[in-house]
Amino acid sequence: MTLIGESLRSALNEQVGHEFHNANIYMFMCAFLRNKGLDNLAKLFETQHEEEIGHGKEFVSLLTDLNADVFIPEIDEVNTQFISIVGLAQLYLDREMLTTTSLGEILKLAINDNNYVVEQKMREMIAKQQKEYEEATSFLDKASLLPEWWQCALWDAAGG
Repeated sequence: MTLIGESLRSALNEQVGHEFHNANIYMFMCAFLRNKGLDNLAKLFETQHEEEIGHGKEFVSLLTDLNADVFIPEIDEVNTQFISIVGLAQLYLDREMLTTTSLGEILKLAINDNNYVVEQKMREMIAKQQKEYEEATSFLDKASLLPEWWQCALWDAAGG
């Protein structure tokens, strides 16, 4: 017997795909920055990649704990050329905003379904998300001050 309604189960499975897609985007950003010689900035996105994989695993664990079927949606290809660090930073912030919205929607579904287990997990994930949103906002603020790639070398040399 499953301990979760179909619409909530589906939303959580979609979130697994969303988290893994974010992970792929952040690994792509990491590689892109490394190819520009910006290794310290790249480390930030390597860490973000690992965090997103961890989030995806948390959702899979939640689903299996509720005896719900798990599916992982197809993950879109990531292949973007960034003209400036600002474009990269904006995508980072956009993804974190999208994640925050998605988690909020799942929280609403959990409340409507009286699923207190999922509700509690979503509140925990939203609290984590606040930190990631703040990091992305700060990154964009810094990127806006140094919009040219050559200027990013100074930022990178300072440790990212």
